[in-house]
Amino acid sequence: MITLRAVVLGALTIAAMFYYIIQIAQRQGSGTYVQSQYPIAAFMPFAMWLLLNVGIKSIWPRLALSRGELLTLFSMTWVVATIPSWMNSWVATLTGPTHFATPENQWAETFFNFVPWHAFPPATRRITDAFWYGLPEGMGLPWDDWVLQIFNWLGVSMAVVAFGFCLLIVFQRQWMGAEKLTFPLAQMPMDMTQGFDGRRRMPDIFFSRLFWTGFGAVFLPLLYNLTTYFTPGLPSFDLFWTYYHYEFGNGLVSGFIRVMPLMLMVIYLCPVDILGSMVLFHWLAEFKMVLMRRFGTPSLGFTGVNANNRFSEPQMILNTESHGAMVFVFLWSVWVARRHLRQVWEQVRHGEGDPQEVRRYRWAVAGMVGSAAYVIGWALHLGVSLWLALGMFGLMVLAYFVAVKLVAASGCAYIYPNRPYLKGESFFLELIGSIYIPPQRLVPFKVLTSFAFFGPFTIPAWPAMAHHLRIFSLPRQPRWVAAVVFVAFPVGFAAAAWAILDLAYDEGGTLYVGGRTAVFYDGITYLITNPTTPNLYKWSLWWGGFLEAAGISFLRARFHWFPIHPIGLIFQYTHATWWYWINFFIAFAIKVVLLRYGGVKAYLAGKPFFYGLGIGYVVGVVLSTVVDMIWFPTAGHRVHWW
Repeated sequence: MITLRAVVLGALTIAAMFYYIIQIAQRQGSGTYVQSQYPIAAFMPFAMWLLLNVGIKSIWPRLALSRGELLTLFSMTWVVATIPSWMNSWVATLTGPTHFATPENQWAETFFNFVPWHAFPPATRRITDAFWYGLPEGMGLPWDDWVLQIFNWLGVSMAVVAFGFCLLIVFQRQWMGAEKLTFPLAQMPMDMTQGFDGRRRMPDIFFSRLFWTGFGAVFLPLLYNLTTYFTPGLPSFDLFWTYYHYEFGNGLVSGFIRVMPLMLMVIYLCPVDILGSMVLFHWLAEFKMVLMRRFGTPSLGFTGVNANNRFSEPQMILNTESHGAMVFVFLWSVWVARRHLRQVWEQVRHGEGDPQEVRRYRWAVAGMVGSAAYVIGWALHLGVSLWLALGMFGLMVLAYFVAVKLVAASGCAYIYPNRPYLKGESFFLELIGSIYIPPQRLVPFKVLTSFAFFGPFTIPAWPAMAHHLRIFSLPRQPRWVAAVVFVAFPVGFAAAAWAILDLAYDEGGTLYVGGRTAVFYDGITYLITNPTTPNLYKWSLWWGGFLEAAGISFLRARFHWFPIHPIGLIFQYTHATWWYWINFFIAFAIKVVLLRYGGVKAYLAGKPFFYGLGIGYVVGVVLSTVVDMIWFPTAGHRVHWW
């Protein structure tokens, strides 16, 4: 049950969480806490409230939070958890063009006339130079020039959130009922809070020996590492932190191995076929890369290779293949849900059925139309043409929809669409060709598809909302279920904007933000001076991925025993598999053995151990940051990354 107290505590928790992540952790350099669809930035406050509530219930039971209130905190912190990394990109993009422009890069002559300056803060020394170098002593932060843009970008971001919320309401019954998605990331907090509403002072899971075994297996090594902070000669235990690089054949085969307790905690709940497919397609992708490294690849003219030097030709080849597969999975998902969607439309159109359900679907459809119109209108106001705005938003929704559905199916929070195709950018630039987009439309389009608009590679709010609708009953508490999302998001956006601007103007944004801002604007110059054209080779790669996913999906639908899932093809060469394939393999091997020799009973019995791994890791990370705050305030120890 969602309560007003829980919503208020959630808002305060968000503000405190963002103050820590941005104002303390970024100053210390103690880690990055926002690098997945369910980042540690969301799990840390939930775990801390879980442990704190045990103490409150022991001392003053009447003040203890109920299970529903703890789950409300879980949803609220997850809705906003990816905003801090997005905010870094947002402020850097908006203050970057005039600051990094030089006579050598010729930005001013090439594209400044086409930049939608009305969506940027004023390009004055008081705004831009002070942002990057810090304010002179005694000068106040120029809020008057930032407030308008904060509301401007928050407004369109809220529209994207509203569209996603309404879209997920439409598909909720299909996913939960007909397709029976497992929602592991919703099952995890429900398991951890089971028993809090009873007479016991602790949740049921805390009475499991396997839970504390898993907790100790991770926490004790991290606790030992704290002693190395004060004794520099003492070797540290780096298994949960270090990426062990391997390389064979003079670089033909290379990759990383890292054991991540948080990932093991969740993907233990993932279906076996998905785990196996992620490992299988990772190694198939590595095999493709070996062939391309060994024999070379023809120059297909991928803009991503030349415009910003961020992606290699082989990477873009795999990205294009994966995007074709993603488009098919989206179309297949709509086709599978066709009966449900037809019923929804009949209810919306004729009003037949349960009145409450009819009203809910009508509001959802109206919300989708209204929010989509707002986003498209905002894009047109930037200067993007109508067909570009429609195409971009459609492809962005497609990518988000597939990613959210597959996160709900697998529980793997480290899967996200390939960056070049996340918001449809490379579809237009690589497959359609930038030669058909005039500069006055291309520049606003690049701003619209940049990391400044609704986040970088991690997806704000949408994955959280899908699980939020799984945890709480929308028919029972429609207003409160919606309030959790539409209170948390603006609070998180405003808190993150304040924290990053205060940090940058205080000490200089050059120290904390920036990243590849100059590279982004260099890419615009390159595109204008070197327009791209479509070619048959790129489209053949895209259609190849489309048909591969079609074949896999057909075989899964035709033969119930077919073990391969197209999720592996869609995310074949992303960070999820590139850095964490070993975790998929470990979870896959353990689950196969348990299910083979102990059945479902053995699998369920093993869950507390993996939950203990995650809680132990978070408690160790929090303890490390507390030690840094007290003894190493300006030189923190990096304890979490990705």
